[in-house]
Amino acid sequence: MNNLLKLEFRRLFRAKSFYICLLITFPMLIIAAYTYKFMLTTGIPEEAEAVTGMLGEAFNSLSVLKNVISYTSLPTILAIFVTLFVTEEYSNDIIKNTYAKGYSRDLVFFSKYLSSLAATLIFFLADAVAAMIVGKALFGAFGTMGEHYIPALLAAVFLLIAYHAIFFLIGISIRKAGGGIALSIIGPKIVSLVLGLIDVIRESEENAFSGYWLDGRLSIMAATDVTGKDILIAFLIGGIVIAACIVGGYFLNKARER
Repeated sequence: MNNLLKLEFRRLFRAKSFYICLLITFPMLIIAAYTYKFMLTTGIPEEAEAVTGMLGEAFNSLSVLKNVISYTSLPTILAIFVTLFVTEEYSNDIIKNTYAKGYSRDLVFFSKYLSSLAATLIFFLADAVAAMIVGKALFGAFGTMGEHYIPALLAAVFLLIAYHAIFFLIGISIRKAGGGIALSIIGPKIVSLVLGLIDVIRESEENAFSGYWLDGRLSIMAATDVTGKDILIAFLIGGIVIAACIVGGYFLNKARER
C-alpha cells in the first residue's frame, strides 16, 4: 500500500491539472472577498446578508477564511480536478500497468481515494492561507473568533471532504473525464435545486430541506451565529455522504472489474 501511495502522490504532484486548478482558486477567492467588501461598505445590507450570511458584521480575515468554502468556486474546481485525477489512468487505459505490478484492485481504489483526498485538503489549506492574507489586506483586521468558530470551520471542511467523496464516486464509476466532470458539477447542484424547489412549494423557512444537503449546510456554517446543533447536523450529513460514497464506490468498482 505504501509503495502504491507513493506512486499516486508522485502522479499527483506531477499533474499539470493539479497546479492549474490550484492557481485558479486564488483569483476566485479574491473576487469573492472583493464582493463581500463591496456589499458591506456600499449600503446594500440585504445583498450582503444574502451573500455572506453576516449582516451588520465587519468582515475580517477570519470571516473570509470561514467563507472560503461556501462562497467561492472551490467545490466546483475540486469537481474538475478530482474527476480528472481519478479517471486519468482509466481514460488512457494505463491502469493495467498498475495491476501488472501486482497491486490489487482494492488497493488501487483506496490509494486513489486517499491521494485525491490529500489533494482536496491541500486545496483548502492553500486557500485558507490566501484567505487570511486577502482578508487582512482588504479589511485590515484578523478579527476574533466568536462562539463555535472553530467547530463550524471544521464542519465546513468535513462537508468539503464529503464533496470530494461524491466526486471520487463519480470518477471511479464513470471512468471518463468528460462525463465525470459534467456529472460532478451538475449532480450536486441538481440535488440543491430540487430541495430548494420543495422548500418553495412548502412555503416554510423552518427545517428547510435544502439545509440538509451539502450546499445548504455549508451556507449555514458560514453564518455568524452557528449553533452546536447546526454543527452536529453538518458532521452527520457529511459522515453519511462520505460513508455512502466510499461503500458505493467500492462495490461499483469491484462490479466493473469482473
